Amino acid sequence: MHTMLCGEELISAANQDASPTNQRRAYGNACGPAALLNAFHYGSEKWQRPYNAIPGDDSKSRIDYVISKWGLTQSKHIKGVQRWNQQQGINLVDLHDIANEMCSYHWLPKVKYEILTRKKSEQPTDLLKHSHERITKSLKKGLPPIICIRRYAYRNSKELKSKSWWPISAHFIVIIETSKSIESNADSYKIKYVDPYGGYIREGTIHTDTASFTDSPFLGATLPSASIGNSLVKEGEKSILTYSAIIGRW
Repeated sequence: MHTMLCGEELISAANQDASPTNQRRAYGNACGPAALLNAFHYGSEKWQRPYNAIPGDDSKSRIDYVISKWGLTQSKHIKGVQRWNQQQGINLVDLHDIANEMCSYHWLPKVKYEILTRKKSEQPTDLLKHSHERITKSLKKGLPPIICIRRYAYRNSKELKSKSWWPISAHFIVIIETSKSIESNADSYKIKYVDPYGGYIREGTIHTDTASFTDSPFLGATLPSASIGNSLVKEGEKSILTYSAIIGRW
């Protein structure tokens, strides 16, 4: 197995023989369903059961099945809206609901979700430590966690009549490797992840530095190989990737 963190003790997904599900074989906004399939496929034997129960022998057929069975039902959180659609994809809480419905067929424990924002009394390093603990606990329990990466852009607001940071794009990825622990005063940690956009294994860094987004409640993310929201950034705009939420088992 390729290790990215030389000299550090790692924790990795249980099934290193899995192959990534590629959302681009189905729909451009299918990162949520594809990420769910990747999380289960890269998990321990019991967590692989939902993946193995999905009919089909390629990314498109499996994604189509997940969307048709669970994604096209009505959201429990937004009235009159399907959980998934081709224009907007799926949100965090609806994806969490689908994950637990898939698990219930196989007598698996419920997964959880958390929006990772810094509390007023917290330092950025506290949030970094907490976010890392969520990832490692889920990996230890056999389920590689899904995390939400959002791109924010600094742009004018007609409502506020001033510039502010706005979320312009979101993407789900699956963490399959990181360091087992980090120091309490650490300002970053490295990750290896499955990117469903293309079905690639990539590497990146989660960090406290949010550049000019100085009042960001989220952590920053550097994912050199990812193009999340790049096409939506206007010429001359500042933008940043953030790590905003997680679905997993802890």
